[in-house]
Amino acid sequence: MTVPIPAEMRYFSNDTEGEIPESVCVYPYFKHELSGEKPWESEKSGLGLLESDWAKMEQALDEKQRMRSKDVKEEVDALLAMFFMALFWVNGQPSSPVLWREKQADFAVKPINFEERFSYIDNRPYTYMAYRQLIELMTELKKAAAVYAIKNPR
Repeated sequence: MTVPIPAEMRYFSNDTEGEIPESVCVYPYFKHELSGEKPWESEKSGLGLLESDWAKMEQALDEKQRMRSKDVKEEVDALLAMFFMALFWVNGQPSSPVLWREKQADFAVKPINFEERFSYIDNRPYTYMAYRQLIELMTELKKAAAVYAIKNPR
């Protein structure tokens, strides 16, 4: 089924429509938003929906790194999309990766020095240091989300 891709989700492409992906690892990535689901409204902010796919992509990226492969775009883009989902969802919003700079200032839950660190990733996403930083940001985001959930129960 073809659905419109909102402008705020066109971080990876300027496509205005696409198929609802079977997984968050497949372009156009934002499966839940495109199908009308709202995981950011759930008690755990939908992070559990990303765990197995994140681990799968991270493992695939590690394998490519061991083989010294430079062809990491597919895996890095999927990890970026999942990070955006997690970042926006834990802050109670649907993913809007194009607007990350504008919206991040108002986020209650985000890693320390997020803007500087993510700007580095955004400028050179397919380098080893950038995707290692992305993996670290996701780990920190999960911890920050857990702390926030304990301090601010719904």
